[in-house]
Amino acid sequence: MKINIKTTIPGPKSIELTKKREVNVAKGHGSVCGVFIDKAVGCNLIDVDGNTFIDYAGGIGTMNVGHSHPKVISAIKKQLNQFIHPCFTVAPYKPYVDLAQRLAESVPIKDNCKSVFFNSGAEAVENAIKVSKIYTGRTDILVFSHAYHGRTQMTMSMTYKEDPYKKGFGPFLDNIHRMNFPTETFDLSELKVDPKKIACLVIEPVAGEGGFIPVGKAAMGQIRDFCDTYDIVMVADEVQTGFGRTGSLFSMEQFGIEPDLFTLAKSIAGGLPLSGVVGRSKIVDSAHIGGIGGTFGGNPVSCAAALAVLDIMKDERLPERAVQIGKKLTTKINAVKKDVPWIGAVKGLGAMQGISIIDKKDNPDKEHTLRIHKQALKNGLVMITAGTYGNIIRTLMPLVINDEELEESLEILCNALKTP
Repeated sequence: MKINIKTTIPGPKSIELTKKREVNVAKGHGSVCGVFIDKAVGCNLIDVDGNTFIDYAGGIGTMNVGHSHPKVISAIKKQLNQFIHPCFTVAPYKPYVDLAQRLAESVPIKDNCKSVFFNSGAEAVENAIKVSKIYTGRTDILVFSHAYHGRTQMTMSMTYKEDPYKKGFGPFLDNIHRMNFPTETFDLSELKVDPKKIACLVIEPVAGEGGFIPVGKAAMGQIRDFCDTYDIVMVADEVQTGFGRTGSLFSMEQFGIEPDLFTLAKSIAGGLPLSGVVGRSKIVDSAHIGGIGGTFGGNPVSCAAALAVLDIMKDERLPERAVQIGKKLTTKINAVKKDVPWIGAVKGLGAMQGISIIDKKDNPDKEHTLRIHKQALKNGLVMITAGTYGNIIRTLMPLVINDEELEESLEILCNALKTP
């Protein structure tokens, strides 16, 4: 579907809804764009004023199979007609078990694996830590600069960026230790804690909110060796990188490294709330009965949607499509970069690419990034920024975007990047 902008952005109906929102919705829950959405299909968002946009935010990485995919909608409707929520803790059901099996068989770990489901990425990370602590009998956690793992007390403590995620919410947990993000090597000289105290190491294969920074391949191997040496549980946080985004179903496949646990969420269920911990059975099973779970964890409707997502990933070859998107995007941006001095590094994996905006001294330029964002939105491209310093334009478009839509949106992005 082509972009079609009929009003100023935001339009009059969005402005009216903004006024209503200001009266009724907590101020702390912000929104990047001031347009209210009425309908979404594929890679398109249609707002209440009838403006049609192409979506490069994808619900912050939740819409890899696209908005309102027919197979996801069909799976949801079928499950709704059977039952909505008996609660797996009370009365279990087949979609949960089927999904647990599919994911256990899909993650790149050779050992027997099991799965357990929750609602959000932060919940998945929390529970990966819980089972790691029980399995190892240890208490400490190792994370990295530029990391984002969530907004609960535990995951907020693990997250690197202060403003807005941690500002004013301290004190934070003191059993969390941090090293520099390993873009090339994993430097043990930075470690300031006895590794025998560490229960788990949590790493994003590509730092998401931190700026779309990939871990170095050599560094990932060194991390695996370090965890093996000290019997530390290696947790791959694939909340944002998972489900085809980087060019493989799971990003860790590209490193040739087996973590012990995966944390999954975002695009797992085509836009419905669902997350999971999947990994080695001996670790996942270490928690006692009742120690993990939750009322809505593994909701049957979300599980049915997730099973459809896995089918779509395979049938439509979306991981391969992510590679194509990434190549076309980086080629276009690097061509523009030659004549635009404020475009810095362009990096990422697959269709998860980050474009850094810098000033004349090569420092991060957040204000300029926001001007580019505003110009793109004005012309029909919904985007979000990222980075510890707020100077990264990130691409999280649905992987179902067709070539015509991709070309149209890249032209808008390239023109917006030229904004002084």
